[in-house]
Parts: sequence; structure tokens; C-alpha cells
Amino acid sequence: MKRVTEKFRTLPPERQRWLIAGAFMLAQAFIWLVLFRNAWYGDKSITDVPIYYSYASRIARGMLPYRDFASEYPPVAMLLFSLPRIFSGLGYPAFNTWFEAEMFLFSCGDVALLTVAAWKQWRSLRKLAGALGAYTLFILAMGSIVESRFDLAASFVILASLVCFITDRYVWAWLLLGVGLMTKVVPVLIGPFYFVIHLRRRQFTDLWLGPASLLFAAAIIGVPLLLAAPAGLAGAFLYHFERPLQLESSWSSPLLLASRFGNYPLRILSSYGSHNVFASLSTTFASLTMPVTLLLLFLVYLFFIHRSRDDPQEGAGLLFRFALLAIGVFIFAGKVFSPQFLIWLLPLAVLVKGPDRRRVLLLFGAILLLTQIEFPFNYWRLYSLNAAIVIEVAFRNALLGAFLLLVTVRRGLSGGKSGSDLQPPD
Repeated sequence: MKRVTEKFRTLPPERQRWLIAGAFMLAQAFIWLVLFRNAWYGDKSITDVPIYYSYASRIARGMLPYRDFASEYPPVAMLLFSLPRIFSGLGYPAFNTWFEAEMFLFSCGDVALLTVAAWKQWRSLRKLAGALGAYTLFILAMGSIVESRFDLAASFVILASLVCFITDRYVWAWLLLGVGLMTKVVPVLIGPFYFVIHLRRRQFTDLWLGPASLLFAAAIIGVPLLLAAPAGLAGAFLYHFERPLQLESSWSSPLLLASRFGNYPLRILSSYGSHNVFASLSTTFASLTMPVTLLLLFLVYLFFIHRSRDDPQEGAGLLFRFALLAIGVFIFAGKVFSPQFLIWLLPLAVLVKGPDRRRVLLLFGAILLLTQIEFPFNYWRLYSLNAAIVIEVAFRNALLGAFLLLVTVRRGLSGGKSGSDLQPPD
């Protein structure tokens, strides 16, 4: 062991970094191949993969999405469903295996991108290993839901765009946001941060070239389908605006508590692919989610303008922190809070930099563990308004709010030259 350590220390720094990344990719392989198939991780009783298989099978039969059948998923998501179908043939078990392999590759992609981003921030092998270790633990805390949803693809696009931006590949960063728009929509929440940085750097060409690149990428993907089925493609996006108040959302928690411990009448019905809450206040709450979310996001963007002006040395760490904050606010304030949404935050949380980093990581890990306890193992107890699980989910939602507050109010960095990459180049 000592000889291996000594040999490692003689290697060039770049090779050391990628050997560390490779070790964590092997750890990911062990998690996916062994842990996710045994013990409690082996529970696949609630999964969306059959839905993906259904859509992929229709496409394989020559049907065009949005024209020949309706779908609530954007075009890139449909492509992600189709790729495992090409390799798996007709059988669902093979499709499930190939889909899990696809998500594993996206998780490894996150590890590779985190290697670049963490080294950019810290220039430290110890910090790099710590970031990749935190990501690996978060995958374990999230549970096997990571392999039965396609949200790792969205997290990869988000992180890839951010890494391109901090390495001055601005057009690629904006293009990836366009791809993200057609994958899960939520990556576009990062765009305003890019715009502010371009403006602060006086990169006036990028102020129009960046958004134009986003629209170009989205158009290349979406226009052919828009021409073939305009109403169907629009429906894939409008579907999510029309959804009622979902059972696990932050807005539902007070209603569930009032119903379980008070005398508040409430019903839980299935619609729009989820279980939703219907009560005297549910429609009002659902109508408030959009303006409240937009208001909170507006405040996040305003605070970013303030912080990037007053703390210019925070650099890439500031961008990662506020990307985490914007997407977290979207999850917390929205009328739908599916457990897989937290996957979008996995790589962003480990890149938080500053004296509050340990608290941020511990609090986020607790949120993931509480989510895994609720889903999938106790989901039907939540559906039946079991007191303990109603309280547990309400506490998880409150903890997410506290987490976002911590990310907002604590200083991101302690200063220093390493974070000056949001300033105009010399």
C-alpha cells in the first residue's frame, strides 16, 4: 500500500486527478451493480421505467411523439427513452437494464464534470476527493430512484453547462441550456446568472449570442416536431402548468397536517401521473405556486447581482451556489415535488464553497435520507395519511426551506485569488 501511495505521488497532477475520478466511478459501479440490487435498495415497486418503455416502444413502431401519441415529456427525454429500446429489443427486462446503464453513464459523467469543476475551485486533491466522496454518499442517500428516473440526465446537462461557462466556453454553455430546455426545462433557470456575468464583464456580444445559442439549440431539437404536431408539442410543456397540488409538495404539507390532526376535509386523487391533494384551499394554493415561485426566483437573481458586485472574488463558487439556490427554490415553491427532483441538486450541493460548506452538505444529506425513507418505502403510508409519515414529509419540506435559507444567507467564500474568474479577464 505504501509503495502504491508513493508511486501515486510521483504522477503528474492531472493524472492523479483522473485516477481519483476513476476510483469513484468504480465505486459508482459497485453501488449500481451490487447495492441497488440488494437489501432495501432492491425495492423497485414504484418506478417510471414502464412508462418510458411504453413511449419507446411506440417510437420503435414508427409512431411520432406528440403527433401519433401524447406525452408529457420533452423531446430530448423521448430520445433518452428510445436509446435503451434500440439495444434491448422487445423485452421490458432488457430495456430496464439498458435504461439503468444509461443513467449510470450519466452519473459517471457527473463525476467527470465534478472533477473539472472541483479542481477549478480548489486546486486540491483532498478537496477533489471530498467533493466526489460527497457526491457518492448523496447517491446512496438518494437511493435506487436515481436509476429508475431520467433526472440524472438533467443534472448532467446542468453541470455540463456550468463547467463550460466557468472554463470560458460560453456558446457551449448556452447551447447546453437549450438542450436542457428540451430535456427537463429547469436548466434554463441558470441562464439569468450567465446574462448578469456577461453584463458585468462587458461581454456585450455574448449578451445576445448566448440567448440566441440557447434558442438555436432548442429550435434545432423542437422545430421539426413543432411543425409536425404543434398542439402535441405545446401540450408536453403546458401539461405541467395544468397539474394540481401534488401530495409531496411543500404546499400540501400544511393541508395534510390539518387533515390528519384536525378536522379538515381532504381527498387524494390520482391525475396527471401523480397523487394530488384536493381540498377547499388546494386550488388557491396551486394558483399561488407560479407567482410565488417567480417572485422568489426574481429575488434570487437580484441577490446574485448584489453578491457578484460586492463579493467579486467569489467567482465560480458564487455561480454554483446560486444555481443550487435557483433550482432548489423551484423545487421548494412548486406545486409538484417529486422525489427525483432532488437529483438535479446532487452535483451542485457538493460544489458549495465556503465556511458553511460542512453544514450545507450535512443538511442536504439529511434531506436526501428523509426523502428515501418516504419514497418508495413509506409512500403508500403517506397516501393513507399515516401520522408519522405526514410529519416526516412536512419536516423534510421544512428542512429544504432551511437549507435554501442557509445557502442564501451564509457567505459563499472566504475570499482569495482562486475565485476571481467571474471578473473581467485582464
